[in-house]
Amino acid sequence: MTRSGDARPLRRSLFFVPAGEARKLERARSAGADTLLLDLEDSVAPPEKEAARALAAGFLSAGAFGGAEAAVRVNPPGTPWFDEDLEAVVSAGAAAVMLPKAESAAVLSETTTRIAAIEARAGRPPATRLLALVETAAGLVHAASLAAASPRVDALCFGHADFSRDMGLATADAATGVVLHARCTLAIAARAGGVAPIDTVYLDVRDEAGFRRDAELGVRLGFEGKLCIHPSQVALANAAHTPSEGAVAYALRVLAAEREASAAGRGVFTVDGKMVDAPLVASQRRVIERARRAGMDLAEEA
Repeated sequence: MTRSGDARPLRRSLFFVPAGEARKLERARSAGADTLLLDLEDSVAPPEKEAARALAAGFLSAGAFGGAEAAVRVNPPGTPWFDEDLEAVVSAGAAAVMLPKAESAAVLSETTTRIAAIEARAGRPPATRLLALVETAAGLVHAASLAAASPRVDALCFGHADFSRDMGLATADAATGVVLHARCTLAIAARAGGVAPIDTVYLDVRDEAGFRRDAELGVRLGFEGKLCIHPSQVALANAAHTPSEGAVAYALRVLAAEREASAAGRGVFTVDGKMVDAPLVASQRRVIERARRAGMDLAEEA
């Protein structure tokens, strides 16, 4: 089943925030991220899991996220914390749940059933979305089935650090070798399933130029957004995944030329000396739609 991206929230930047640190949770409200990912997994030590869960639930209940989507990365299914995490954050109104170590369509489907039951008990509408975090070789092999596991699955996200560890690699370089191959494979699987491909983190939080290069590579690979681990990365991810003024201007020229060609009964035409046909027109419509959703002021109607 192919799903339209128009119904999904704009997720250019998905910013991980340690759920066990109240100060960082409060500061995250003004980070400018499209999605705040309250993290109950890697950033929270086992003795602190219960307290972090309570903090996350309180944060969700309080609202006022500055226009951001409030999502939560819960602990993986099969851990001692998963059931209580899911119950707490869905009941408190999380817009989306990120499921780490996603490897099985059956587990995603079962999680969907659990979420629906929690929503019903809490009197909430059936609106909670699922973000599948693929970070193992098994998850990558099954990526296409993960995308199709449930209508609630909105995105496949790539976790290259854990994937590198699972592959036994000495380094976690997401721009070369088998990790780059995995990145490409996940983007293809997500697109084939009609869900959003979300790019991996960039680990060196001091290297803004490196982040820009990596985010731009992700755009060329077909990703719609990027996971962020530091507030300074949020604006960079938003910029990378927002169409440039030049891209928007070209798209507007294409769509204007398409209207003229259609009125003249022509299906193929040229813009800037290059042939344009239906697939390119469709891609330029997506550019304009994404620019609108990002709040860009378009000088012309497309």
